[in-house]
Amino acid sequence: MAKILVVDDEEGIVEVFVEFLAQEGFEVISASGGGEAIGLLKAGVAMDLMILDMKMPRITGLDVLKVKKDLQDIRPVIILTGSMGQEKIYKDLEGLGFRWEDVIYKPVDLLLLLNEVKKKLGMNRHL
Repeated sequence: MAKILVVDDEEGIVEVFVEFLAQEGFEVISASGGGEAIGLLKAGVAMDLMILDMKMPRITGLDVLKVKKDLQDIRPVIILTGSMGQEKIYKDLEGLGFRWEDVIYKPVDLLLLLNEVKKKLGMNRHL
């Protein structure tokens, strides 16, 4: 089964996502912030998909995406944000090759998240 990295500085969100995705049969690893996520990317840790929060202290999701691009890492990403209507975020994301469709707003509907995970991983079964 696919391996998913969940990156968020909010411990409760990480716990919910890890438990939910594991129950759905995915192998899940987590990072408690951008710095840890960058370390995993640079170390070449095996993963098939990243779920990444944009707003984190010190090292943001955007910082992680820039490093990911520099590493020429092509694995898909689902971007989480609690901020709607921030045009700068979308311009920055577009500059890195992401689209509006790559973004899910908090609070996250777990079934929507699952559907997006399956879509990004090319799994045919959608909810």
